[in-house]
This record gives sequence, C-alpha cells and structure tokens, in this order.
Amino acid sequence: MMDVSGKNLIVFILTVFALTGCKEPEMQLSTLGKKLPAPSLKGNSPFEQDFDAQNYARVQGSCDSRVGTILVSFDKSIWHQPPSSPDLTDTALAAGLANDSDCSDGSFDIYLTKNDLQNIWGITTGSSGSDVDYIYIKGSSVIGDTETLTLVDGDANTPGNGSNSGAAAVVVLEKSWPRGFAGSNQCGSFSVFLNTENGQRAIHSADVTFQLSKSAGGSTYSGITAYKTWSDCQSDTNTTDTFTIPATAGYTEIYYRFPSTPIDGTLSFKVINTSALRASTTAADVTLRNSEASSSYRWLALDEHISQIYKNICYPFRLRSNNYNNSSAYDQFGGTLDVAASDARLKFYSDASCGTVTSSYTFSSYNPVITGYIKFSDATSSDTMTSVSVSVTGATGNSYSYDTLPLNFRVDMSSKSIAAKLDLWGPRDIGNGYCNAYNVVTMNANGTMLPVNGDLTVNLATQESNLGQFFTDESCSTPATTAIVAKNTALKKVYFRAAAANAGTYHFNVNAAGLTNHMPIMNISTPAVQFKLAPFDMQAGACKPLSIGVADAAGIFRIATQSHATTVSIGLSPDPGANVVFTDPNCSSPFAGSTVTISSGMGAAVLYIQTAGMAGKTLNVTVYGSGGLSGTSLTGTLQ
Repeated sequence: MMDVSGKNLIVFILTVFALTGCKEPEMQLSTLGKKLPAPSLKGNSPFEQDFDAQNYARVQGSCDSRVGTILVSFDKSIWHQPPSSPDLTDTALAAGLANDSDCSDGSFDIYLTKNDLQNIWGITTGSSGSDVDYIYIKGSSVIGDTETLTLVDGDANTPGNGSNSGAAAVVVLEKSWPRGFAGSNQCGSFSVFLNTENGQRAIHSADVTFQLSKSAGGSTYSGITAYKTWSDCQSDTNTTDTFTIPATAGYTEIYYRFPSTPIDGTLSFKVINTSALRASTTAADVTLRNSEASSSYRWLALDEHISQIYKNICYPFRLRSNNYNNSSAYDQFGGTLDVAASDARLKFYSDASCGTVTSSYTFSSYNPVITGYIKFSDATSSDTMTSVSVSVTGATGNSYSYDTLPLNFRVDMSSKSIAAKLDLWGPRDIGNGYCNAYNVVTMNANGTMLPVNGDLTVNLATQESNLGQFFTDESCSTPATTAIVAKNTALKKVYFRAAAANAGTYHFNVNAAGLTNHMPIMNISTPAVQFKLAPFDMQAGACKPLSIGVADAAGIFRIATQSHATTVSIGLSPDPGANVVFTDPNCSSPFAGSTVTISSGMGAAVLYIQTAGMAGKTLNVTVYGSGGLSGTSLTGTLQ
C-alpha cells in the first residue's frame, strides 16, 4: 500500500481502437459502442515526484484532440475534472497558476495539490488510511468517455506481478453496437481486447490467437460464420474460425454473419482456445431479431449523439428508429416512447425553446426520427461534471417493440458560457471515394457544445493538399469551401469525400475567426472495391493494350493486395470473324477462355486487341464483378 509520495509508477498506455466511420450510410455519426484511446502520460509520473515535500504532483499528458475535458479518479468510481484554478495552499507554486484540463490541443497539464485531493477527491495525503495504489485518468468526448489510463503504484504487491500489475491476463469479448442485439442474416462486429486481472486494458508482448464458441439454449450452435474483415463478411468470402490480437496492439475486431432465421432466445459467444493468457468466462449474449423491414422489432439510437451538454441550455434530443438490417425504419407507422432521467434536473421538452415539459415522444408516420429537446436546469457553478442516465422505453399500445440501452449524458456545471473553440465531429477512419457526414461544432473551453451569438463563417479545408473536397449535400455533389453556423445554433452539417493519392493519416483544417481551432486527424484508407479499365485508345490500326486493374471508390488505381480473378467478355460488332484478343503485345498468342487474374502486388492484368482494319466497329468490354469487387464496362467505336 502506498501513499501519494515519491515512488516508481508503472504506466500502461492502453492501445485501443479509434472511431471508425460506420458501415451503413444512415449511421455515419453513430458510435458503434467504440471508445477513443486513453490519454497517455508525458513527463514524470505522479508517483516519481516528492509529493510529501512539495504538496502537489504535476501530471502532463497527451490525448486525442476530439477529447474535451480530463477526468481524474482514485477509485474508478468517483470522477472529477481538476479545478481550473488549483488550491495552491502550502505549495511553492506561483500564484495564478491554472490547470489545463482541456484536450482540444492534444495535451493536458494539471496539478494535483494536497488541498484539492482532500477537498475534491476526499484523499488525505500522508495518511495510511487514505493510501492509493492507482490514479485513473480519462477524457470526456462527444462519443462518450475515452478508455482509461491507469497509473499504478510501482511498489504495490510487487510491480509486474499479481492483481495490481499491468500485465495482460484475460481475453475479453464484447458485442459491438447495438450491444446485446443483432439482425438476422446481417453482419455484426465483436470487440476482443486484453485486460489485466483488475479489469484494465492492457497489451501483450506476443500475438494472442483465440477462437469463439457459439451456443443457443445451452447447446452448441454452428449455423453462423465468422470473418476477419467487414468486406469479407459482406461478400461472404474468406471465412475463418481463428483470430489474432497482434502483439502490443491489445485489441482486434471480428465479424459474424448472423443466421438468416431469428433465434427464439439468445446466442451466447465465448472466447476459447487462447494461445496465451486466460479466456474470460463471461459470455457476450446476443438476442437475434428479425432483420426484415416488416419486423415488429426496432432498435433505438441517439442520432448525432450529443453526450456533453451545458447547464440551462436547450439542446435537441434526436432518437432514430432502426430496422435490424441497420437501415432507418422509414416504414415507421407512429409509435410512442417514454423517456426518464436519473436526475430530476434534466427534463424533456416538446419545443425548441424548452418551454413545454413532456415525458414521451411519438414518431410521425414514415419518419424514423423523433426530435425532442432536453435541458438541465441548475443555478450553481462548479468545475465538475454531473452524469445523468436517460432510459427510453416503448409505451403501451405500440406496433413495435423497441430495444435500447441507457443513454448517458455529462452536464457541464462550469461558468464557461461562451463559445470559445471550434471542432469537427464525424468519422475519423474514412475510405477514399465515400461521402461522409460531419458536424462543424462550436464549444466552450471545456469542449461542451454551445451556440454562437451571431452567424459564424467557418473555412473548410484540409491541412495537406489534394485530399478531397467538402460538400453541402449528402450526395457530395455541391462543393463548398465555407459553412455558416447560424446565430443561436452550435452545429452545421457538412460532408467530405476523400480522394487521396495514397492511404495515410492526414488532418482537417476547419477554422473560424475568434475561435480556437485545431486540426482533427483523419485516417484515409484506399481499399480496392472495383475493377477498372484503363483508358483505351480507340484509334484503329495496331495491337493495343487493354489494362484491367483494381481501384478504390474514388476510381484511383491501386496495387492489388491479394489475387483477384474475374471474368472478361470482349466483343466487336459487326463480328470480324477472327481472333482479335491476345495475351502478348505482338498480338500473336490468342486469348483463350474468359478469366483474367490480377496477382497480388500487381497493378493490372493486360490483354491486347488487334484493331488493324477495325475502323467503324463497336468495341464492347465487360469485366464482371468478383470477390467483393464490382465490375466495369467499356463501349466505343473504333476510329
């Protein structure tokens, strides 16, 4: 047992996944149950500082720039934001020193002083009865709290061993969003990660392989297939039953295509046959619903989730009803939802001015979204955040049964009532060529969304050049370089479509005069999704190459990362009556058959067409879709 004094500290940097863009267009801004990575420590750890002599410890760290405020706990139960002005009593720190617990610039710098520890967290330093072994640090973001950075007293139960060590010990499984539910004949994902004995995220020095058992009603269930990637699941290729958490990664995501027939009961998934560590005995139970649009089951989600709100401000509260095929329930024929909050200060309203209190909302016919309003009323100010849980249930007499999990909100109780910075909310991981929805957001210094006092012009760009384009519409057809956040609002929806020459990590550059700006990261991937024909010279008179390659959704040719075989049909009309397609540049070896292969590591497969004497004939080329890639075609008249 250690007090907060000069001791060695083991810091576990928890490697977890970041927000990904959702697979279904309707769900672009949903969280999928994922969390941002934990903050990381830089500088000396608190346990390495002489707290007894100086009556404070300084904690500096890095964090994802989408994180708002840093929260600290000593028991993983009671969390507080460090005060903006630390209590400097009995310290030699300069008067006027401020805590920087705002992560919008990618870092934080806070002082944990003797008086603050006692008055805020209830810890009396130097007292054996109040010794601590852990300091927990996490951030609050628009998609919920981040993973937790766990600082461990290095002498507690001998560093590196036992329940207080940071060594990975358990392989844990969780069903991704919507947690606990899935649709028949749909692809769904599971998160698999490593935990320490005391439940903290961890990494392992070597790969950890594992399998999953599946059961229904206590009996083994085999009517389900697994995949390593989302695209494999969608195209029903490359099934597998063995998975790997890479060394030092601590996490992987796996995919299942659920049975086409709903199960009368639940499917239970468990980790088994681990190559190292211990499998968690806790099952991930999944209720399998009918995914047909006519099904009476719906699942509910917050649309464009606002998880952190400011006291006494009226915020929109949007609930989306979804079919279990992950599409919005546009066949919605009414339906009423009851709403309730765990804190009576949070109330629900039917109007945008938050004047009429309500406890229920009703879907309009053929509209999958309910828009209500919420406001947390309180006259006090403090540097803490208050948490509120909201439950949503289907009222009696509905045509549908609604599934949902509790919705959690954090309330900013501070006096920071002015919009001071700008952010861009939306998917971090995006694919070239896809149209992605984002929200330009104005916030206070704590990262809480706040409306602007007048129309605000926002410049839309990327830090690096030639990465893509912003648009005003969901089809990404009307380009834009600016957006207006209207007076008394805090959100403006925009769209971005990447067209990067290469995959990589890049940055948005969204800025406005008078506000603190930062450049959110975007990870652009360039997966091959289609076969593509290189431009063909339609001038008749020679042996000409016809190149068939793979391209991403932006139409940019890519090097194949795996072998792709596909069927090709090539014809000329009127029929010339002789071989015209060949495999060599001299047009001497006729192309037999109809299959071409683009080998892994190659850019294209090449055939050759003899166009001598073919002026006036129509060339038709069709490359059929295969292996999850779409096809392509070419039609033209030789000149």
